[in-house]
Amino acid sequence: MGFLDLIGNLIKYFVFLSVALVVALVIYFYISGEAYLPHGYYAAAREMYGDVGTHDLKNLTAVLNRTILPPYKKGVFGSTEASSYMEWYLEGHGFKAFIARSDVLHHTWVIVELDSGERVAIEPVMLTENKYSPPGIIDSPDGRYRNVSVTWKEYLAKNEKKPYSEFLRDYWYYYNPPKIFDNPGQMIGIGSSLRYPGWAKLSYDDIDWWNSEPFNRTYPFSGWD
Repeated sequence: MGFLDLIGNLIKYFVFLSVALVVALVIYFYISGEAYLPHGYYAAAREMYGDVGTHDLKNLTAVLNRTILPPYKKGVFGSTEASSYMEWYLEGHGFKAFIARSDVLHHTWVIVELDSGERVAIEPVMLTENKYSPPGIIDSPDGRYRNVSVTWKEYLAKNEKKPYSEFLRDYWYYYNPPKIFDNPGQMIGIGSSLRYPGWAKLSYDDIDWWNSEPFNRTYPFSGWD
């Protein structure tokens, strides 16, 4: 094999590997869900809010207690839009957040993973203006988040006769979601079909909180498609 043949083969291998890498990145881009989100989606959140540093229950509660979302309105700013926003918002503060969904309940909420590895369920609807009950934290089945949870406040307000542990059983699904996604794009894209084959996907209109009032009148959201 001559020198030119060697160079030619190296070029062919390089081109093949480059094309394979590009294809792999495109596939990942769609499977990850990021392809279905506006450009600079999470960069905007990080720029607007910044990492809180320590991602523990104390800081999570503090962030949630100063958060008020637009009014809840089914089909306009419902649980899916509120959850999609909350996931983006908390990621901007440096928390690792997921979107949980139950198709049977037609409901969506958020789960945050703390630095300790513990997971905390959040009901974003409870942070909307017309259903406001901060910090929106749902207590875990073992009651470890009781003192900062809305479930404990509800339990006390209802003056329940049954034990609190029994009362919490009505909220078990918050910590056992049928579906969980890394971002809202995964709920509408190929990632949903791959992770949950045979299950219905949501549409773009279900996640585009940035097209709701008042976000659609504010930069950078006003420029997002």
